[in-house]
Order: sequence, then C-alpha cells, then structure tokens
Amino acid sequence: MAESFIPAGRTSAVKKGDVAFQLQTEYARLPHPRVTTSVSLNGRILHKIEKELPGGIDTLEQMHEVEDVIKAQHLEVAKVLRETPLSREPETQPHPIEGKIRSEEVRKLDGVERVFLVTPDGELIGDRQTTAQFRKLFKHLIKELPEMLKVFSALPGPGRRREDGIYEVEPGRILLASTGAEFYLILITPGTRLSSLEGKLRKILFP
Repeated sequence: MAESFIPAGRTSAVKKGDVAFQLQTEYARLPHPRVTTSVSLNGRILHKIEKELPGGIDTLEQMHEVEDVIKAQHLEVAKVLRETPLSREPETQPHPIEGKIRSEEVRKLDGVERVFLVTPDGELIGDRQTTAQFRKLFKHLIKELPEMLKVFSALPGPGRRREDGIYEVEPGRILLASTGAEFYLILITPGTRLSSLEGKLRKILFP
C-alpha cells in the first residue's frame, strides 16, 4: 500500500548575518501528493513552496524518486535563500525568495521564453543583460508597466497587496500575472494561446 512508503524529509538551517532560517521539506499524501518546503524563522512559518506530484507512492522505486525531488527542491530553496538579500520592508515588499522559485517553475513551462519579477512600482527584476535586452525590445511596454499593474486592484489592509490573476498584455506574446504580493511579466513563444498555459500557470502561481 502507498502508506507503507514514506520518503525521508530534509531539515537544515540557512544563516544570513544574525538571522537563522529553518528549512523543512517533506512529502504529504493528502489532500493530494505533494512536496512542500517550509521556510521558518524563530518557529514561525514565513513561506511555503509546494510542488504537486503526478501521483502517490506505490513502490520502493517511486519512494526513492520522490526523495530525489525532496532533495532537489530543498537545495534549490536553500540556494535562493542564501543568495537573496534580506528585505528591509518585509511587511510591504513582495518576498523575493518565493518569487524566484515560482519564476523558475514558470520559465520551465512549454511555450514560455522568459520570466521577469516585477516590483509593485513596475520595475523589472532580473540579470542585467537579459533585462537590458528586454527593455530594448519592449520600450513601450516598460514605460506602461506601473499603469498596467493597476489592472490588479489594490486590496484593503496593510502592505501593498493586489488582486491575483493573469492578464494578457499582448495576445500570444506577453502576459502579466499577480499573486497578490509578487508580479510577473511573462514572455511567451509567439502564437501560444493563453488557454494552453493558464491552467499550468495557475497551479504554480496560486497553489
């Protein structure tokens, strides 16, 4: 039975200056098979990164495969955490760790060419070379980004959260997505239909 096979989880700490984050990655069978990495600080969970699995675990071989997924996800989150500067305004700024993990998952989807994180002020976040190239190709779009973000209405309460959703800026070419805290500019392969990507995007952006 699937319950007989329990993959080993992973736990570690990532220290940044005087701050020590705890990372825990584990498998869960219900309500659906998934691997979840929790980032905690002083016992309080700050973020969760979740990867849905195609099915349960029925064999020893499958258990080892899931353990490989657990290890890879744990190491990836730890790497992003080590490389990401601490936010000076954690209550008002989108958290860069979760955003980077999600953008990497989106980038791997068929039909996606590039993904950029976008600040609430409409600034692109990415490596200099790629961002510079994108700015040259889409000057008109960059200037309008701050205004475009207003398509996601601001939510009441502290911080700068907005509605979540996916907006097609240029059909078959550019998408703008919001999780409420993070924003993504997604360049897709010319001619790709939003309908063919939307379901997969929603699984990543709105788990």
